[in-house]
Amino acid sequence: MDLLVDLHKQDRDGYRVLVLTDNELTRRGLSDMLGSLAEVTDVETFVSVHPDYVPFCEHGPVDILVIACHDLKGRGVNLVADTAVRCGTKILVLIERKVDCLDTVTEFPSNGFLIKDDVTEDALAAALSQITCGEVPMPAMLANRLLERVRGETPPERPVSQKLTPRERETLVLVAAGLSNKQIARRMLISQHGVKRLVANILSKLNCSNRTLAAAVAIKEGLLP
Repeated sequence: MDLLVDLHKQDRDGYRVLVLTDNELTRRGLSDMLGSLAEVTDVETFVSVHPDYVPFCEHGPVDILVIACHDLKGRGVNLVADTAVRCGTKILVLIERKVDCLDTVTEFPSNGFLIKDDVTEDALAAALSQITCGEVPMPAMLANRLLERVRGETPPERPVSQKLTPRERETLVLVAAGLSNKQIARRMLISQHGVKRLVANILSKLNCSNRTLAAAVAIKEGLLP
């Protein structure tokens, strides 16, 4: 069992927080930020859960459980969440900026949400305060998505190939071939500024952080000839 315990013990009253995340960088960052908050007494973090053993409340009652995992449907994540609900522990879920499956996120037992990339000490402090007061912290992006669904305005998800314009698909082929912006501009007879704009649109529509990842997605989706 992979278990990491990081306890920040101080002589003060405050929340006991348990963090479950499958990413070491996220785990260390959350541990440091939470441990620096005046409202938090102890922070315990762990990576994975054995089906027959859920490391919960080992060192006393937990006030808040923070979950930052890619797979909210995972058995281990659900075991911890179910245990938290039974113990009366509040749950804060950190989500990606692009919510691929709205049903999974909204059906998961939780008391609030934060976007993982926007987490700061102040954001965490505000979210913990809201949750313990019975409020539901929720990013505007998620709130808007839920309102759209209630109103019946949520558009059906389009295939990746339909999101790209013909010009963007042409650019994507050249990007995947390893051409620079300057080379693509010459090939397409447009300015480098125009190429930058096309590449930025491609990365945004494919939800990719760089050109290499965009090329991989293009191959997976059959966008490349």
